[in-house]
Amino acid sequence: MKTSGVFTSHVVKIEAKCDQPITLIPFGDVHRDSDMFSNTKWEQFLSYAKSKRNALFLGMGDYTDGVSTSERIVLSDPNLHDTTKNTLKDVYKGVTRTLVNELGFMRGRTVGLLGGNHFFDFGDGNTTDHVLANALGTRWLGVSSLIRLSFSLEGKDTGASLDIFAHHGKGGGTTTGGQFSSIEKMAKTAEADIYLMGHTHGKGCIPDSPRLRLVRAGNKVVVRERTPWLGRTGSFLKAYEDGKASYNVDAARSPCALGWVEFEITPRIVQQDGSKRVEMNIRGTS
Repeated sequence: MKTSGVFTSHVVKIEAKCDQPITLIPFGDVHRDSDMFSNTKWEQFLSYAKSKRNALFLGMGDYTDGVSTSERIVLSDPNLHDTTKNTLKDVYKGVTRTLVNELGFMRGRTVGLLGGNHFFDFGDGNTTDHVLANALGTRWLGVSSLIRLSFSLEGKDTGASLDIFAHHGKGGGTTTGGQFSSIEKMAKTAEADIYLMGHTHGKGCIPDSPRLRLVRAGNKVVVRERTPWLGRTGSFLKAYEDGKASYNVDAARSPCALGWVEFEITPRIVQQDGSKRVEMNIRGTS
């Protein structure tokens, strides 16, 4: 697997109200143009996502099935005719237009789009990932990004923030523990509240072990806990379908975990140790 290898940091300002939840919905590994693409699950996702009025979205990469790392090497061959190259460009412009039309409701509500290892390079400095991000009015975030959601709270003179460390993903073995082990290892790289990975097509979210920290409260220093969350963000690519060939079947892998995960984030005013603070309450669902 080879991606862009690009890391970014990103800050998104959000207006919010205390005690009013905001839903963060990461989605990725769509593989929209694959023969094994699950149109049924994708339509369910689009319908659900459109119904969420107070939601933010984060793309996790691999929105198109083409083009993989090895295929990009083939397509860089100078012996390919210009006609062939232009035909492929037209095909992936069409695939990207389809995604833009389907995801248009996310415009203005998308935190950003990570890139994965499946994308088409148009040869002008843009890939299908760049074009999709531009059309949705958001930022392409590379393969890995440290993202801060900076909340301005209505009627309050104080704000709050929540940090996300997201990576398109790397392999994590075939077991559930192996899937989350890769995210636990990634969590050693950066301090965040939510850690996300895609790529393996695994799906689920769990709270990590709480971490202690010292913070100042008025004139004293107190101990507080922070519980990070770990998430594998699912897929929309089937592994098994009656009568169809698949590399997953060939390798005797498990079926893919179709769908997505989400996090309900609720800003709350907490009175503790003689002082008030804003606490971001997180609840994950898969």
